[in-house]
Amino acid sequence: MPNIKPSSPPASELKKHVATVHVSGELSLLERKIVNVLLLNAFDDLLTKKRHTLPVGIFCTMLGFDSKNHDALKRALLKVMSTPISFDLLHDGGKTDWEASPLIAYASIKNGICSYEYSDWLAGKLANPDIYTLININVQRQFSGGYALALYENCLRFKRTGSTGWIPVETWRRLLGADASMYDEFKHFSAEVIKKAVKEINHVSNIVVSPEYKREARRVVQIRFLVEDNPQKSMYDNEDEEQKSIRESEAFKRLTRLGVGDRLAISWIQQEPDRALQTAIYVEERAKSKQIRGNAGGYARTVFEKAARIEVGPGNGKTETVPALPAVVEKDTSAEERSRRTTARIKSMTLAEKQKFAGEYMAEGGKGNTYQPETGTFKNALERTAYTSWLRAKVADAH
Repeated sequence: MPNIKPSSPPASELKKHVATVHVSGELSLLERKIVNVLLLNAFDDLLTKKRHTLPVGIFCTMLGFDSKNHDALKRALLKVMSTPISFDLLHDGGKTDWEASPLIAYASIKNGICSYEYSDWLAGKLANPDIYTLININVQRQFSGGYALALYENCLRFKRTGSTGWIPVETWRRLLGADASMYDEFKHFSAEVIKKAVKEINHVSNIVVSPEYKREARRVVQIRFLVEDNPQKSMYDNEDEEQKSIRESEAFKRLTRLGVGDRLAISWIQQEPDRALQTAIYVEERAKSKQIRGNAGGYARTVFEKAARIEVGPGNGKTETVPALPAVVEKDTSAEERSRRTTARIKSMTLAEKQKFAGEYMAEGGKGNTYQPETGTFKNALERTAYTSWLRAKVADAH
């Protein structure tokens, strides 16, 4: 997941430390979304950069925050900074480990750019989580209720096991931020928080959750949620069949083992599948001979994206042109071949074809606020990325 620059949109998925999912304290829907978006933006550079930046326009778009009222955004950032975050690392079975930290150490909005920092301790925790929850920012934008988003975050990582396990009611209240005294009575907590949140999750997200209750002396003392895939998840995941196939490819597996983010690896394979696989092989060989200084994933990114001149070994002060990457004897996978054909088809489109496809996309509900008919493209980076994803799926299906 590359760090966002003004001309480059983010990937949509975030591997989020489960401790930051289990937040104590009353955070609004907007504030919870801010926490996720800022972490997504900073994720690749948590250990190499102190300060992270995000254009306010892109920030608001990712939040689904259409208001021009930046004062509201500043107030929400201030609330995130000033809310003590209790890290309850929830294990299967309901046992917890506890740590605490302020979530954001610094934030500013200047000249249309939001800048922010994490503490060194927190950055280390977030960059090397023991347990991941995969949060899709596109799904997050569908939520309109803070409790629903909080419950979604807390249930998502249990999709593979099928259940959150039995957890005390008081723990659930704390995890969801339902601290108001009115929820001391379970009937109010159930009606206003649990039932409404479950209904929204099942309606808008990529999972379906079902609560079950354990009683003692007719009083509900524990709740568990059964978690399964939503049959309509393809509507929300924004990942076409091509990308799913790419995840099974040799190039993807080797790149991600090196530490390249999932979405970045997919992007490379879509752009230049041969080069992506060759990059992985080249970096693997240098890693085996201990010729890489620092992070192998970052080194792979340098090789793939720049590949003109890179440092050879630590301490010799020399640079050399990257040699021709090794020939690949393995046969391309069907996904990589399909991706290559799709890319070539899109590059060969006439202006009339581009305009035709863009018209179809917007007719189907795609955002086109920055559509430029003279070029058949979208000026806004996020709109352009969403359209490109749709177009690749459309072209691939036609082959």
